[in-house]
Amino acid sequence: MRARQFTKAMGWLSAGLVLCLATACRGSAPEEVSALPADEAWQFTEHRDHLVEASCHGEEARGFAQSFRLEAQPVMLGTAEQTQKALSGVSFEGGWSLQTEFASFGGLSGLKVLPSGDLLAVSDGGALVEIGFDQKLLEPTGQATLTFLKDESGSILTGKSQADSEGLEYIDGLAFVSFERDHRILAYGYGVCGGNARGIEVSAIGTSPESLAGTIRGNGGAEALMLEDDRLIAGLEDITDRLSPVAVIDEAGEAQFAARPWIDGGDLPLVGFDRLEATTYSLHRAWNPVTGNSIMLGRVDETGRSVPLVRLSRPLSVDNFEGVATAYGPDGAARLFIIADDNFSDGQQTLLFVFRVEP
Repeated sequence: MRARQFTKAMGWLSAGLVLCLATACRGSAPEEVSALPADEAWQFTEHRDHLVEASCHGEEARGFAQSFRLEAQPVMLGTAEQTQKALSGVSFEGGWSLQTEFASFGGLSGLKVLPSGDLLAVSDGGALVEIGFDQKLLEPTGQATLTFLKDESGSILTGKSQADSEGLEYIDGLAFVSFERDHRILAYGYGVCGGNARGIEVSAIGTSPESLAGTIRGNGGAEALMLEDDRLIAGLEDITDRLSPVAVIDEAGEAQFAARPWIDGGDLPLVGFDRLEATTYSLHRAWNPVTGNSIMLGRVDETGRSVPLVRLSRPLSVDNFEGVATAYGPDGAARLFIIADDNFSDGQQTLLFVFRVEP
């Protein structure tokens, strides 16, 4: 969203010097981390069956989805020298600009790899978008579907205050979606009943969680969402004490911001993360009206620091990357997918990049 990017841009003074706005740095990081006991944290395995039943209301039919063709134009990252400087410990496997005449496509943020190998993204227009992807050929198939998200009553979410969906996690038939403005996390039985799935509230994060010494801005909510050891983890698109706030959702649905280390993305706000076995990868982004987007994709260590693997900025091919997903490729190597939010703007692209993590 252009307005959101311009607001943030005032805080990024140059490509090498990224400072946060005072309004984005309210409060402070917790002085010490106190992990939630297992019986106090929300656990996926304990809630999965109930959420599927509540979301699908006994309907096993996949429900309605809008199908459309998606053209994938190959995109190079940059010259060989530019690419070598931008990457550390990974190689660029492929990139595409995704294009279609279907007007509802765009604004993609959260991203996950489905068991089929296809990609599932969430749009900040309040929809789940499934993108066909051949993991063996390593390319999009050209097929896609879009399903609008619903509330618990079965009505389609409308308006920016309710439908600004940003973060995504998917496991065992359930899609978890985090929202900005009305900060919350809903669960959808998408893999069970598709378009019939209703949003069941898992967490009402709110604007002023008790464990966060400050408030969450309307467009600074939980852009990042993932499961970590059966627990649901949410990360804010914000900077506090040079760190991105991260919370563990507890059994009562509260976001506990002192229950795990926050993420240090080198002063770049967190926009996504995903976990592959015991390794977490995080995506960070800032935007400057002069230099454009600055993107960092890293591997998070035990202290919470995201060690850079990919750094993207001009003159490399770059856009508003907001979603990251991980999976193993056919050769057993880890793959990192990132996708860009085009803000439904003719001046931006929906870019999809794939990187291979080197042994």
